[in-house]
Amino acid sequence: MRYIGNKTRLLGFITAAIDRLGIGSGTAHDAFAGTSAVGRALKGRGWRVASSDLMTYSYVFQRAYVVAQREPSIRELRAGDADLRAALRSSRFRARAAARDDSPLGLVAEYLEKWLEPHAGFFTSHFAGERMYFTRENAQRIDAIRTTLHRWRSAGLIGDDAYYLLLAALIEGADRVANTAGVYAAYIKSWQPNALRPLRLEPIHPMKGAAGSSAHCADALEVARGLGPVDLLYVDPPYNSRQYPGYYHVPELIARGWSDKVPALRGKTGLLPADGQRSAWCSARRVRQALGELLEASGARHVLISYNSEGLLAESALKETVREASVDGRVTCFRKTYRRYRADSDRVGRRYRADGLRELLVYARLRS
Repeated sequence: MRYIGNKTRLLGFITAAIDRLGIGSGTAHDAFAGTSAVGRALKGRGWRVASSDLMTYSYVFQRAYVVAQREPSIRELRAGDADLRAALRSSRFRARAAARDDSPLGLVAEYLEKWLEPHAGFFTSHFAGERMYFTRENAQRIDAIRTTLHRWRSAGLIGDDAYYLLLAALIEGADRVANTAGVYAAYIKSWQPNALRPLRLEPIHPMKGAAGSSAHCADALEVARGLGPVDLLYVDPPYNSRQYPGYYHVPELIARGWSDKVPALRGKTGLLPADGQRSAWCSARRVRQALGELLEASGARHVLISYNSEGLLAESALKETVREASVDGRVTCFRKTYRRYRADSDRVGRRYRADGLRELLVYARLRS
């Protein structure tokens, strides 16, 4: 998923810093999980990960990429859904699935993508047509798939792992055909080539790792208080005043679903009502206090903070806050220059300060 602050390109930098610091694998709190890139990388290196984020779509990714351990069975789904069972008996279906991915999740993804009848629902009504986020055809596919996943789960035909793996695949598939420049604060007023392609579901296969990883749709501070002692606190907070609920309300709606209660949307872009997902880390006035409170609340032995050169908190203030919380007054800083994420191009009224950003990794030992 296209995402501001995604650390996929910086995973080597982050894991190399952990190795240089000599921090052995144990339990890590990934406090601002986002798309779970870092949590997944830590899991792959033998860590038990407790991930957290305020956004529901992040919780979906946490469940798919961090918590799920093994390929789920679809036995009950095959027995309980006659339409799926009929599709699985079709030689044409089996041939298409075999050419693509004939794993249990691959079969279900093929059914949802190609065999399920599209229908107009909430997403078609609100995010196709006047709000040009999706073509009508893709919005109908999103409606059909999201409704079917909800029905399957409510009926007990799929377990939590299968549900979140397929829902994460839907969020990522919808993002690939979204008519945006990468964030959902606005849609583009003409159809982009990617938006005209049909929605595709790419199955997500679980990664086996240390048992006991967990996901939390909650404030990082409250999660840190509840976790108790951990080996590593990894902090990758928002860097500027952009509030994520306004930039990613569309994937948030896919993650939440709307079968039980249709949300009241507002404005030209269909924003969600403000409901507590706004972050103190996006406020220049509150960010330093938020960092200090998190470091105090965490039971971590080590802290590693990702930040960058355009963050609301100056590097000097960041390091001083970490130094005050450290057990020995020592702070280590790693730096790497990389190409910035661009949601759009330079234009009148919008000028990026530079193409290059400097990523900071700030480390300290919090407890013996």
